[in-house]
Amino acid sequence: MRGPGVRAALALMTVMLLAGCAALPEVDRGDAAQRAFEERSERLAAIETWRLVARLGLDTEREYWSAQLNWRVQEGTHILDLSGPMGRGGGRLTLAEGQPARLVTRDGEHHSARDPDALAQRLTGDAIPVSGMVYWVRGLPDPARPFEHEVDAEGRPIRIRQAGWEIEYGEYEEFDGESMPVRMELQRDELTLRAVIRQWQMGDGSA
Repeated sequence: MRGPGVRAALALMTVMLLAGCAALPEVDRGDAAQRAFEERSERLAAIETWRLVARLGLDTEREYWSAQLNWRVQEGTHILDLSGPMGRGGGRLTLAEGQPARLVTRDGEHHSARDPDALAQRLTGDAIPVSGMVYWVRGLPDPARPFEHEVDAEGRPIRIRQAGWEIEYGEYEEFDGESMPVRMELQRDELTLRAVIRQWQMGDGSA
């Protein structure tokens, strides 16, 4: 059970994360919106190099924590620098296709697991969907799993339901010619993960 101080801090952080969040756009179930969604998905999935900077907040039955995240992707390798959660001191999480997920904490500890979800579960005790986030953070469904979705007139997801998670997108902004999520919330059972993305870079930035 959270004490008054923890609850107050949680309330403050929630306000910070959601401050200024615009009302969700109207769902468009027309064929044109669905085609726009498919075209957007294909276009974003083809971008192999990207980077984001975000603030995360995770609320579970037991506790609340927040973290800063710098996530960059190049040639199929994902490098996530976190300050906060994994091992509670932060560290660098490296994901590469066909290889175990690896974390090096700021204290120099090394951890690995068969996949990023198993590693996050072991270190935090919570089922954090890192593998799904690889897609969801860009407003894409994981192509390997069934999903349901709702989109706006521009084909941008308003909600994606996949693997027991509901992902709600509260706001988009344009970066490098693409409309990218800047506020999102993921929910499953008693776990809520919020992300406020302050910066996107699509491509290698050399153009």
